[in-house]
Amino acid sequence: MSNPADHVSRQRSSSGRRRRSEPRPFDFRRQSKLSREHVRTIQIVQETFARGFSTLLASQLRSVTQVMIHSIEQQTYDEYVRDLPNPTLLTLLSLPPLAGAALFQLPLEVTFCAIELLLGGSGDGAKPARPLTELELSLMRSIIESALPELRYALEPVVATEPKIVSQESNPQFAQLAAPTDMVIVVAFDVRIEAVSGIATLCIPFSSLQPHLEALSATSLYASQSVSNAAENRAQLSYHLSETPVTVCAEFRPVEMKASDILRLVVGDVVPLSHRVDQVLTLTVDGVPTFDARIGRRNRRMAVQIAGPADVRAPNRRPINFSLPPLTPEPG
Repeated sequence: MSNPADHVSRQRSSSGRRRRSEPRPFDFRRQSKLSREHVRTIQIVQETFARGFSTLLASQLRSVTQVMIHSIEQQTYDEYVRDLPNPTLLTLLSLPPLAGAALFQLPLEVTFCAIELLLGGSGDGAKPARPLTELELSLMRSIIESALPELRYALEPVVATEPKIVSQESNPQFAQLAAPTDMVIVVAFDVRIEAVSGIATLCIPFSSLQPHLEALSATSLYASQSVSNAAENRAQLSYHLSETPVTVCAEFRPVEMKASDILRLVVGDVVPLSHRVDQVLTLTVDGVPTFDARIGRRNRRMAVQIAGPADVRAPNRRPINFSLPPLTPEPG
C-alpha cells in the first residue's frame, strides 16, 4: 500500500511543475523586444539630442527653453499614428545609411509659440487647431534643419548618418513611414518654451536601428568615456573645434525702425547710424559679441584692430531709434 504522505508530496510536486510550465501570452506583432541595453543606449543618444535641441531653441528663440526625455517605447507604427493629434507638425527625415526614414513630430502649441517668438511676439498668443500655412512651415523647417546636426552628433556613437528633411505633413495618416504592423521606437520629449509645453516625438523603425544597437550596447558607450581615453577625446575635440569655420562680423551700433518706416524706404534715402567715428565696433563670432574693435585700414583694405573684450552692457551699445518724417497729406 502507498503512503498517503508520499501521494500528497507527489501531488504538490506535480502541481508545482505545472505552475512553472504554464504558457505565457505571446504577441506575434512584437517578436523583437528592446533589451535593457538597447533602451539604455537609446536613452544616452537621445539625452544628447535633447540637450543640443534645447540649446538650439534657446539661441534661436531668445527664450527660456527646456527639452527632456519623457519616455522610450516600442510600438507598432499603427499604434503610434493613432495616438498622434490631428493636425500636428510632422517632419519626415531620411537617415542614410539607415534603411527607411524617421518621423519627428512637434505639437501645435509648441510650434505656434516658436513661430510667434521668431516673428517678435511674446509666445503666449492663441494656439489655433489648424494646419500650418506655407510661411509657418518654412519658419519651422529652418528650425528643424538647424537641429539636424544635433541629431547627427547624437547618433554618431551608434551610426554615422546625415539626416535630411524629406517632407512635412500635418495629417498623421499621410505620413507613410512604415507598414502598420512594423515595430518602431518612439522617443517622447517634454518640450517647454517659456510657459508653453507639449510632448514631441521621434519615431524610428526598429529594423533600421536593430543591427547597430546589437553592435553597440550602453556598456560600450560608457567604456568609450573611460579615464584612459579622456586625453585622446579632448585632443580630438580640440582639433575639430579648431578646424570649424565660423563667421566673424564687425557691427556698428544697431538702429531700430518701425516696420511701416522700412516699407517706405526708397533708393536715395539716408538712415543715420548714430555711430561716432571714435566709437569701437562690436566683433561678433557667429552672432555672439566677442571683442571690441577699432576700424582702420591695412594696405588698401579696410580692417579692424582688437581693442579688448566686448562690453555688451555699455550704454553706447543700445539700439538707436530712427523714424522717417511723417507723410504730408496730398492736397485734395
